[in-house]
Amino acid sequence: MIINSKQNPKFKLINKLKQKKYREKSSSFLIESRKLVGEAISSKADIEFIILKEGCDFESSLPSLYFEESLFNKISNLTSPDGVAALVRKKPPKDLKDLSSPRVLLLDKINDPGNMGTIIRSAEAFGFFDIILSPDTVDIYNTKSLRASMGSVFRENIVNMTYDEIRELKASYTILASDMAGLDINQYNIGKDNLILAIGNEANGLSDEVRSMSDTFIKIPMRGEIESLNAAIAASIMMNRLGL
Repeated sequence: MIINSKQNPKFKLINKLKQKKYREKSSSFLIESRKLVGEAISSKADIEFIILKEGCDFESSLPSLYFEESLFNKISNLTSPDGVAALVRKKPPKDLKDLSSPRVLLLDKINDPGNMGTIIRSAEAFGFFDIILSPDTVDIYNTKSLRASMGSVFRENIVNMTYDEIRELKASYTILASDMAGLDINQYNIGKDNLILAIGNEANGLSDEVRSMSDTFIKIPMRGEIESLNAAIAASIMMNRLGL
């Protein structure tokens, strides 16, 4: 069966997932491209069904829905979709007890979805397998975040926390915060402490809440007339330096 009507319930559901409020309401999100769907399958993401453009082949044992080309293009967020997508259920919410890594990343009000996805990808590469999201941080299930993460979003443990919950972690972790006025990261004695690395908002930096709970502020030394780095680049450099 090929879906060819905008009135089809599946089309309506999938099309609504472009909006964050519907992703939250349904606890599901859309991913696109053969590569990302393949990453989701290999990472054992909870896929409800595969979505395919009419005439497109994709080997999978999962249930599949076929859409007429014009309808598939309407649900796609890509300029040139390759005809493969999937509806994925979100992971169940997690809390403090689900953190198990000695290196944890705290993203404090990051608001650019491309930065978010890139940071998630770098976190996996450098061994920061737990990621905390503060309030008012961009949705990780935004299509740009998902594409930039290149599948890492399925494998990382990502937890939303309030500032009070983050503060509770000080009993077990040292909080290092990225700040241009901080200590040169190359001079910081990493030691064997469990660390939380906090990265602030692209325009405004760290929130007052995270500043007040940080133990040490660190920076990346730079030459020339550069005043700051992109948040994703800065986070990646710091994770590479602090990773195990």
